[in-house]
Amino acid sequence: MGFMNIAGSLIYYEDTRDGDEVLVCIHGFISSSICWHPILTHLSKRFRVIAFDLPGFGKTLASPGYKFTLKNLGVTTNQIVEQMGLRDVHLVGHSLGGQIALQAVKNNPSHYQKLFLIAASARRKRPPWLARLFCYFPYLDEAAYRFYFQDELVNIGISKVLAGGVGLEQEVLQPYIDTCKRIEVVQAVLKLGKDREDDMYEEDLQKITNETYLLWGREDQVVKITEGEFLHNNLKNSTLAIIEHCGHLPMEEYPTTVLHHLYSFFQPNYLNVTKFN
Repeated sequence: MGFMNIAGSLIYYEDTRDGDEVLVCIHGFISSSICWHPILTHLSKRFRVIAFDLPGFGKTLASPGYKFTLKNLGVTTNQIVEQMGLRDVHLVGHSLGGQIALQAVKNNPSHYQKLFLIAASARRKRPPWLARLFCYFPYLDEAAYRFYFQDELVNIGISKVLAGGVGLEQEVLQPYIDTCKRIEVVQAVLKLGKDREDDMYEEDLQKITNETYLLWGREDQVVKITEGEFLHNNLKNSTLAIIEHCGHLPMEEYPTTVLHHLYSFFQPNYLNVTKFN
């Protein structure tokens, strides 16, 4: 683990270092690299796994004036890959991180081989103009942090977002809540509200030819399975798989099942001789 400077942003990352094949993992909205911890140890037996915190989230500090567009978050991903001297890596993205992975591949397809997207954002529009205007109010970040983000109702709301309608124990969710409730995260959320554009349109998705595996929880209420079907219909080389009785955070709900899907996609021969605990 460590930090790297990418265009003025101090990016926190974790790197298991060993492995011929490289997985670069991108977390979702109001999350961080901790979302990969339930599967990281097992994946590190077969892959070099790199998980980083997006600018403004987790332990990463965004540079002043960082542009929180999906395109720029994809560019930042590419810059991380380039600075680490990586080529032909696989991208793994969850939720918003899935959309960022698609943006990274669109911007620089030569860096990447396969895509594994878990509940990836699709068909999301930028916030309406009134909501974006609200995000420009001076000192809104401090007010939201002090008077709203410390409220117990926010804990409940974050828990629902992360669990996506399927209950997870409080001790599982608490690290995610603690990571979210920092003023830097509040600032990043507001900047993302101002800056972000629409998710990719059909014509852009249809240009992506990388082999892609789409994994969804049937009960996901945050990024519903219709978004997975939309991606599957427009990504020419994609497979859609569903985990029953699962919400928005399958790495926590069914880590062994997620590992089975990952290995079936990346290393099917290894899966044939492996038993998971």
